[in-house]
Amino acid sequence: MTTHSRGVSASIDPVKLDRLAEVAIKVGLQLQPGQDLVLTSSIAALPLTRRIVEHAYKAGAGLVTPIFNDDEITLARFRYGADAGFDRAAGWLY
Repeated sequence: MTTHSRGVSASIDPVKLDRLAEVAIKVGLQLQPGQDLVLTSSIAALPLTRRIVEHAYKAGAGLVTPIFNDDEITLARFRYGADAGFDRAAGWLY
C-alpha cells in the first residue's frame, strides 16, 4: 500500500497489512458469526479497509458496512459548515 498524505509516501507489505486486518477482526473485535460490523475509515486506508472487510466475512459477519471519510471534506465542514450542523447526523445513521 502506498499512501500520500502531505507529501509523505510509505510502502506497507501486503502480507503485514493482511495480518493486521486478521488480528483486528479475530483479536481486537473478536467478531462472532452472524454479527454485523460498521466501520469508519479514511479513503487513504482503503487497502486496509478492504482486507478488514474480507476477514470479517471470513469470520462469518452478517453484514459489513464501511463508511469512508476524507480529510479534505471533513476540513471543509469545520471551516465552512454552520455550527448547528455539528449537533446532528444523517438520519440513516440511526
